[in-house]
Amino acid sequence: VKKINAGVEHMIAQVLDLYKEGLEKNYLLEDGVLSRFTYHNIVAAGLGIDDREWVRYFIQQYKNQVEKKYRESAYSYNLARLEYASKNYEQVMELLQNANYRDPLLNLQAKTLLIKTYYDIDELDILQSHLDAMRNYIHRKAILGYHRTNYLNIIRYTEKLLRLRPNDKKEIAALRAAVEQEETLTERLFFQNALTD
Repeated sequence: VKKINAGVEHMIAQVLDLYKEGLEKNYLLEDGVLSRFTYHNIVAAGLGIDDREWVRYFIQQYKNQVEKKYRESAYSYNLARLEYASKNYEQVMELLQNANYRDPLLNLQAKTLLIKTYYDIDELDILQSHLDAMRNYIHRKAILGYHRTNYLNIIRYTEKLLRLRPNDKKEIAALRAAVEQEETLTERLFFQNALTD
């Protein structure tokens, strides 16, 4: 997982195979409960190799094994991730806007997915309002620790993307270089793709 987070993408299929074996042999369940973090990571691995059919099966099949306190929010968030991968943006927004995310980090992940959705559907005014609200949320939450840097970077780079002049190749190249060199940025691939479109 550390290698995947560092950008070693060819490891994703191996990680997913390990997760599948762990599920088959019940290694990942503790007293019949699947950690919400494992649930999220398995969906990420499946989407990382674009196995959407299996991801849909997994999300549905293991929903009721997720910790009860986080079950509905984990389910709606991961379903939204799947719909985003399928470019079903209306479903993404519906799933994310109707969910109650008590966990601040999951809340920020959901907000980040909305950033990507608003950008992809060219709802730039809504996106700017969303970025402002997300920044305020981050400043109110003292418990975020090092995650604060990542989410503030996501906001900062999104705003730079919004201000970018589409035909200014020098400006685009500079932003692409900044994104690639940024130490803390979980959505690097999103920005790289946005800068190559």
